Amino acid sequence: MAKKTYANQLLKIVRNAEKAISFEDAAKSLKAANPQLHDTSKNTLGIKKILERFVENGLVSKTKAGTYK
Repeated sequence: MAKKTYANQLLKIVRNAEKAISFEDAAKSLKAANPQLHDTSKNTLGIKKILERFVENGLVSKTKAGTYK
């Protein structure tokens, strides 16, 4: 069974979203699922960097509006 890391959870959040999701909304969802993850701007920017890495690797796509799908 795969280890549940924040990155894996984040990928599931983006892929299971009905519409394209902003990185702020993805961060809120991830933080709600993990209470030990503090709501700081540093964590939010880290989540944005993870999403950008997913785009580079082709796991998710980025829309013209800057949201992820």
